[in-house]
Amino acid sequence: MIPIALPSAGFYIFVSLGFLAGLVLLGWALALVASGGARRTVRKYWKTSSLLFVVLVIPFAFYAWVQTVIWQIEREGARREAARNVTLAAATTVGGVAMPAGTRLKLQDEGQLETYVEAEFPRPVAMYGVQALRAQRYLDADYDSETYALRGRHPRNVLLRGAGSQPVRGWQCDATQDIEFDVARDGAMKMLNKCVLGRGNRVGDLELAPGSIVYESSGTVYTDGSRDPDRWRIEVKDPVAVKLFGLPLSEPRLYLDDQRRLLRVSDAELACPTRLGGVSYAAGTQVQTMRRGREPFPGVLVLSPWNGQVATRDGQADVPEGMSVMQTLDGKVVDVVRNDTVGVFHFATITVGDEVPEPTRARCP
Repeated sequence: MIPIALPSAGFYIFVSLGFLAGLVLLGWALALVASGGARRTVRKYWKTSSLLFVVLVIPFAFYAWVQTVIWQIEREGARREAARNVTLAAATTVGGVAMPAGTRLKLQDEGQLETYVEAEFPRPVAMYGVQALRAQRYLDADYDSETYALRGRHPRNVLLRGAGSQPVRGWQCDATQDIEFDVARDGAMKMLNKCVLGRGNRVGDLELAPGSIVYESSGTVYTDGSRDPDRWRIEVKDPVAVKLFGLPLSEPRLYLDDQRRLLRVSDAELACPTRLGGVSYAAGTQVQTMRRGREPFPGVLVLSPWNGQVATRDGQADVPEGMSVMQTLDGKVVDVVRNDTVGVFHFATITVGDEVPEPTRARCP
């Protein structure tokens, strides 16, 4: 952030006085034009009139100078803004993309097409496998380490929009919403950062609802330096609970490997009261999977009662909020542990206003 010194209060007071002085001068001039008596009074008291004129004209001149400077700055800003908005008169390759004539570009730096931050195409243009009608780029700047002079800019992220549903990296993406890519310095694609899914996407036997969001990943990294083989993360957005591991889950987060096989699930909750093995759970119970050591994915299920709920075990004491039940996929209870030992945390919710938001849990199938 660059600090900018704001004008003092005296500056604004003097400008305001200059404006008022201008009004007085205007009224005086109109009186002199319209009234012979006013002209005779000025001639009779010319010394006083001259002094009053000087007293009024000095602050008015300052006000007029300030307004002239502001006008010049605004005119220069408008000129620069116009210069940063260009329309290609002929087909041109910009940033490695062949753009047709009629393409409208918004530039970061005047006169430098390679620094465009927005592009609107008159017809679909192929970019990163998307037939795009609009592109938006976020640029990073390179500065000289000694002089801090700008050395150049390069793209960091690219957001594309097009028409309909389009295949992107093996997914059917809704191109009417932003499809975001992380890109290298030369503009080459690194990975699909974000895509809102259209129809026709599946993970195994699970059909993903349109509106679900997919993110490409280089793998979840842990504090000990280990890395999971997940390459895709999907936030399921389905108004109806989805069945995974036999459980009705509301809006789970799925992690897939490079073969699109399900590795683990997190950030899910039971959409319906559910019984697994010898344990009964209320709707709203938090669900995730967890590996113990180097066991194969997905490991075991971790179910955590929430919001004052309890899990009821046959012939055993109830499991209260703050504790989690670890069960195998076939329902065998492995252990009952504290939430923090399995990475389950309950964060406070801050509500703005008097209305408490309704829960957005998916409905039971």
